[in-house]
Amino acid sequence: MRALVCDTLTDDFSGLSVRDIPVPDLGKGEVLLRVEAASVNFPDLLMSQGTYQTKPELPFTQGMECAGTVAAIGVGVVGFAPGDRVVGGNKTGAFAEYAALPASGLTRIPENMGFAEAAAYPAAYLTAYVALVRRANLQPGETLLVHGASGGVGMAAVDVGKLLGATVIATSASDSKLDVVIAHGADYAINVTQGFRDKVKTLTGGRGADVIFDPVGGDVFDESVRCIAFDGRLLVVGFTSGRIPEVKA
Repeated sequence: MRALVCDTLTDDFSGLSVRDIPVPDLGKGEVLLRVEAASVNFPDLLMSQGTYQTKPELPFTQGMECAGTVAAIGVGVVGFAPGDRVVGGNKTGAFAEYAALPASGLTRIPENMGFAEAAAYPAAYLTAYVALVRRANLQPGETLLVHGASGGVGMAAVDVGKLLGATVIATSASDSKLDVVIAHGADYAINVTQGFRDKVKTLTGGRGADVIFDPVGGDVFDESVRCIAFDGRLLVVGFTSGRIPEVKA
């Protein structure tokens, strides 16, 4: 089967190559999935550089999430059969024509959802849901500021925020991407390259945002601290800027 394999850890992804490798053997409790679609996550990039907390033994097949059709089931697997449409993942192995995945982590794909949507859904929407519902306790009528809103997890946060009844202010680093997030349901959009603190204050009547969803970190996090409402919640989701957030108390 063809797969995207990481042979060496490099900063420029030159250690990756697409080549033929054997179809993985099934272990106990695993399902062999014929992969139809896979999603790219930030940890995929970090793992190929050796900078993620999970460090697979080289060489390894890249890819955390995928969706497809069950091709075979291993010993001890119940509830799934060849032909079932499922989505799931592991730390590695998704960027290939076939993937061996633990059956315990698989979910059936609804009939009205395609493979591409299913592959991109779990990490992004679960992250947004846990952050906004379980951690921030976002309430109807509150203001939600979403950074990196044109990315996968940012777009999911816009969706979930609107479903929860919040007013959503979305940010991105380009005007064309701002058009996308407005079309996706955000109430307001701000280009962060021009600063956002004062604009957020203006849009919220001087209060600031009740909840801030930040997968960017770095300078964006620093400025977020300066436009958060009293009793606000600042969610540290990631650091795609390259600098881990810190508060100088």
